[in-house]
Amino acid sequence: MFDKRSKLHSQVLQNIPDGVCFINSDRKVEFWNKGAEVMTGFSAGEMQGQPCSSGLLRHEDENGNALCGPGCPLTLFQTSGEAIRRNLFIHTKNGEKVLVEEHISPLTAGGKLRGAIVLFRDISQFTQLRPFQLRTDKIARLIPICGWCKKIRKTDDDWEQIESFLSDEGLGEFTHSMCPVCAEKIFSKKIYLESYQNICKSISTSLSLDEVLTLIVTNVVKVMNVKASLLRLLNKEKNQLELAAYHGLSRSYADKGPVEYDASIDDALAGKPVSIYDITADRNAKYRREAEKEGIRSILSIPLRFRDEVIGVLRMYTAEPVSYSDEDLKFVSAIAEQAAIAIVNARVFEKTVSKEKQYLTVFQTITDAVSSTLNVTEVLDLIARKIPEVLHLKGSTIRLLDDSGKELRLVASHGLSERYLTKGPVDTEDNIKAALNDRPVTIFDAATDPSIRYKKEAEEEGIKSMLTLPIVARGKVIGVLRLLTAQPRSFSEQEIDFASSLAKQCGTAIENARMYEKQYKEVRYLQAIQEVSRVISSTLDSREVLNTIVRKIPEIMSTKAATIRLLDATGKKLELTASFGLSSRYLGRGPVDAEDSISIALDGRPVAIYDATTDPRIDYRDEAREEGIRSMLVIPIVVRQKIIGIMRLLTDSYRHFSQDEIDFAVALAEQGGIAIENARMYERLQGL
Repeated sequence: MFDKRSKLHSQVLQNIPDGVCFINSDRKVEFWNKGAEVMTGFSAGEMQGQPCSSGLLRHEDENGNALCGPGCPLTLFQTSGEAIRRNLFIHTKNGEKVLVEEHISPLTAGGKLRGAIVLFRDISQFTQLRPFQLRTDKIARLIPICGWCKKIRKTDDDWEQIESFLSDEGLGEFTHSMCPVCAEKIFSKKIYLESYQNICKSISTSLSLDEVLTLIVTNVVKVMNVKASLLRLLNKEKNQLELAAYHGLSRSYADKGPVEYDASIDDALAGKPVSIYDITADRNAKYRREAEKEGIRSILSIPLRFRDEVIGVLRMYTAEPVSYSDEDLKFVSAIAEQAAIAIVNARVFEKTVSKEKQYLTVFQTITDAVSSTLNVTEVLDLIARKIPEVLHLKGSTIRLLDDSGKELRLVASHGLSERYLTKGPVDTEDNIKAALNDRPVTIFDAATDPSIRYKKEAEEEGIKSMLTLPIVARGKVIGVLRLLTAQPRSFSEQEIDFASSLAKQCGTAIENARMYEKQYKEVRYLQAIQEVSRVISSTLDSREVLNTIVRKIPEIMSTKAATIRLLDATGKKLELTASFGLSSRYLGRGPVDAEDSISIALDGRPVAIYDATTDPRIDYRDEAREEGIRSMLVIPIVVRQKIIGIMRLLTDSYRHFSQDEIDFAVALAEQGGIAIENARMYERLQGL
């Protein structure tokens, strides 16, 4: 029965269509099946007993290098003991070179290596079809690839990492850096940001409506490098667009006639930018001949929108046909939005001046102060100092809601003692709650009013009356402005309205400054990632890359320190690989593997710790307090969807990490993972 079973097994192996052979420990061929005979042309009689290095098959890699010697499976088994899968070339008896996929498994008995079982199949037909398949895929759909996001679209809803996709397709192993196109996009984004800042500063230098309109059209021509610009405002009473300002056009063309509600105007008034690529090619276009005479080819119409209301249309003209990119349209729309704000502000100002001329100097002073800088702290300090100066107040405070939106944080003050400012939280005061509900609140006598929590402190400070105003940005209350007097004062309706308009200016200034600061931070984040990418491209030393990362993070994110720990070969213990900003005593405090924050990060989730000195997820709370550590952010380091370590960011002040900060830290951790993978891949190649 045993002989029958052995014979059956031999027949099975003989009739497998793939090539099967057995190489004994003396590196000689003992078995050679029919599939191997068909594929190579060498019979079993010719191969059995032959050394595997006899040169009959001549195993080669894609560069023509012989794979005998260091690449021999028996040699590799002696070091790793693991099965091998690889693609290589063999030479047939008739001299052809065939690409095969080879699977090699060790055969052991009694703990000793008896030889190697080799199974190989012809995959040359697949590789011949691959270029056609790739061309077919390219025709059927676009496959966007970006080294920045590292993903490739396989179907409409299925996205996959580039390296996984290409490796699965048999196209090798890949690494990424920053390509010139992405670098150019980052640079362009910086140019857009600087241009946006410049035009915002320019159009905010005046509060005269006529001057604001002129500044808008002249700066649009300058910043966008177009032939001309024209602005029309919507007259609701007459239901028509009226010429308000223009630059770079002849008077005859600008005032050529009424603007009818054609398709472009309809779309623009509906809030959509509309581009006419070449008006001279449209025989049905009204004023086509006038446009040709003026030397105009392309026209872009952008709505001037304030909140949800379109107040007019801004038009740009070029002397040649221009196709605007989505990025261009977003940028011009952002300029148009700021122009609309400037126009509305100018209108409000002129209306206010007509009623209250005495407020002119005040408003101009505040506006000039607000438009002189985009630094948030500097803007708030200027406002807190200027308002008491021009309204003859004792002092003022500005408090903004923190990231949680629940607590008010003092950010600027003027004219008040440190003792009064540090008296305690004011969030529970009724007048503060009312202001946070977007209602101004006046208090005639702070010493007796029941809505005041700190009556005694107010009396000792010499405060008599208060006006608390909401600070609103983009329709959302973001804080309160408090004005305090040294004499009892009943604020009139006009004073409250005026102070409210100043609070709105505060909101606009704060939002603009925050927007600029956020965009500036994004540029710095991108520059840091680009710098790390350059280091990755220039070295295979992963420690150099990791040391660069832990040095850059405290600089860019204003943290105290950063560390990187990688899992050892067992995958259970974290070893310190790179650090910056911490004492040797703290670094040597003991293992951190058991900390809950580490366990969560090793599960693939970032962990933010607000107070490292009290949070139960931290084991060394006393050591953190002695080191001056307050908050932590723990980020997993992932390579090929496998977590290989963690990166820690540590601050010396309490911080709620924003999503942008977390995303940036994750991006740098990914860069570190790429560097580690590159180094490991290089080490593997060196070992072949």
